Parts: sequence; C-alpha cells; structure tokens
Amino acid sequence: MRGFEIGSHVGEKSLDHKDFWPLYKVCEELSVVLFVHPWDMHMWDGRLQKYWMPWLVGMPFETAQAICSVLMGNILVLFPNIRFCFAHGGGSYPIIRGRVSHGWNVRPDLCAGDCQVAPNQLDGKLWTDSLVHDPAALELLISTVGKDHIVLGTDYPFPLGELEVGKVVEEYKPFSAKDRQNLLWDNAVKMLGLEENSLFAKDF
Repeated sequence: MRGFEIGSHVGEKSLDHKDFWPLYKVCEELSVVLFVHPWDMHMWDGRLQKYWMPWLVGMPFETAQAICSVLMGNILVLFPNIRFCFAHGGGSYPIIRGRVSHGWNVRPDLCAGDCQVAPNQLDGKLWTDSLVHDPAALELLISTVGKDHIVLGTDYPFPLGELEVGKVVEEYKPFSAKDRQNLLWDNAVKMLGLEENSLFAKDF
C-alpha cells in the first residue's frame, strides 16, 4: 500500500487535530501518501443550495481549509517527512495563499500560535493533483507548490473531472516535453515511492 484517501476533516475535527497525529507518525514510518479529498461541505446556512455550489464553491473552500489547518497547525514541522496530496489543485488555497501568509504575519496572536514557520515557507512540502481545468490556474498552482509536486488528477468517473484527461497539462505552452512527462507520470511515481519497472510488463 503506497497511500490512501482521507476526507478534509472528521466530524468537527480538522486535520491539525492531535487525534490524527498517531496516523501521521505511522504514515511517515511506512512512507505512505495521504490523498486529501474534500467532503461534507458546509452549506453556509443554506446559501449553497443552488447552482451546484457545494461542489463548485464548497469543495475548493473545504480543501483550502484543510491545507491551512495542516500548515498553521504545525503538522509539516512535526512530521517533516509526511506527504499530503490535496485534490483539485489544492482547491482555493493557491489564490488565497498571499492572504493567509499576510494574516500570519500581521496577526500572529491568531494565526501563529501553533506554528512558528510562515505558511508560505511550507508550501513546497505540499503535493496536489493537476485538476484545475484552466491554464491560468495551473500556472498559479505551479508558483505555489512547484511543478515537481503536481501529479495528474482526473476525478474519474465524476462529471467535474477533465473530459479529456491531462488536456490542460498537455496544452500548457510554457511546459517542456520533460515537464509534461513529469506531471503526467513521473511525479506520481516519485510521490508514491514506486519502482517504475514494476508498473508494467516490458513484453506486454
């Protein structure tokens, strides 16, 4: 087992909760990945009922909240070798990254109580998938986590997945052929700690 999927929270407990620390310790010891997918989105007192908003607005928010909990909850400092991979390109986190960092700096009494390392100094330890649907969003994601920490995302078989898997990556003009190879294949092999030759038969 190279990794498994968890939700963005468990009941009222966000991912920084101490109840999850034993899990994180074991994940480090076994070198397995935690793939975080948003779920159980808050309905904002019913205001997300229309227009498929729980999935269009709620999910990206939920993922961003999970990332902020991991960053400001000191999880990546306490467990420096753990690998979290967040679905949907990290949700709305890349666009609020500057705001989060600014908040940590100007209100340390509220934001820096658990972690003395600025959130934007830990971004490079995050992994995400590539499922952002838009080249501009992909560019922002690259500037947030680095193109070596993005793996192909599909959301298969759900309708919010890419209709043509990998199309945004393949058509992103600034990428070299090697960049595309990394995002479509090599980065995932690296993240999961796989032996590439074990994934296929040469005489198939």
